[in-house]
Amino acid sequence: MCDCASNVSNESTEDEVKQKPNKDKALIQNDVLYTGMMYHEEKKVGYWRVIYSVVRDLEVLKQYISTNHPNAELGNDVDFFKFSEPNGKLLLLLETTQLQLGWTVDPDREPMELFQSTIDHFPLNPLYSSCSMSVYAKPGIAQDPLHCPIKLTGIDPSKIVYINKSPPALPPSMSPTTSSSSNVVHESTSLSSTRGASPSATVDVNKVKKVIDDVLVSHYADLNSLKTSLSDLASQLYAAHLISDEVRETRSMEKFITEFKASLSFKRKLPQVQEHCQKFLSSFIAVRGSYADAAIALGEDWIEAIRNELGLDFNINIDA
Repeated sequence: MCDCASNVSNESTEDEVKQKPNKDKALIQNDVLYTGMMYHEEKKVGYWRVIYSVVRDLEVLKQYISTNHPNAELGNDVDFFKFSEPNGKLLLLLETTQLQLGWTVDPDREPMELFQSTIDHFPLNPLYSSCSMSVYAKPGIAQDPLHCPIKLTGIDPSKIVYINKSPPALPPSMSPTTSSSSNVVHESTSLSSTRGASPSATVDVNKVKKVIDDVLVSHYADLNSLKTSLSDLASQLYAAHLISDEVRETRSMEKFITEFKASLSFKRKLPQVQEHCQKFLSSFIAVRGSYADAAIALGEDWIEAIRNELGLDFNINIDA
């Protein structure tokens, strides 16, 4: 006669023996302490490659960086954490909506995620233990230091780390002392029929603003044809204090232009007008792509029209 109860008991015991090691392994894996660190390499003036790596042994990571990235600068902060789930996933969420003027941060891949199972094999597969980002500073426009947050989720505890960079020094040709002595035309200067501005009368700023508005009207249809990335442009314009929060939410090119023109009407001095136009163009350039092309074309036409109609050098930077 079959001892069914005994067989059931034996099968249950065998199942427990088979499953227990897996459970223990998951618990051990979930209890491992990991280390995260950011480092960066300067590729050229105003361009860095920023890398965030996660490993189990910090010294192994430092040795890897020393061998493979000898010119890299290590970050000052080191993060310690555990994964929230067995065989977990770390997700890096880049916050770029409030970037300082003139700065751009682009992830080299999306989504930016790192898996515990691949991190454990570092340095055999270093690319799967790191997420990299390209950081750009626009010369002459990026004046404030970059402080870009990255939220780390899927770990315990969740963290926020920051990309901190200082803007590059201006080349001599763009330094304030050079530009103020050779290019900037103040409201106390006048117009010469042969060599542009000369210091004997006063520039009519209202005429300058009239030319700016006329050129903008001629570009109106082309600007309105830009339909994608309006939210990115809105963020750049808002960060430059060119539009209000309400206008930002509309994501409307027409309202962006209207707000720009409204603020322009209140500018009383030529340097204020130049700064206002520079911020507007720089916001487009920061979005890149067709927006940058549109900004360059608009800026070139502003410069040419003001020189031709008023004999005045309009001091804005349109280098993409």
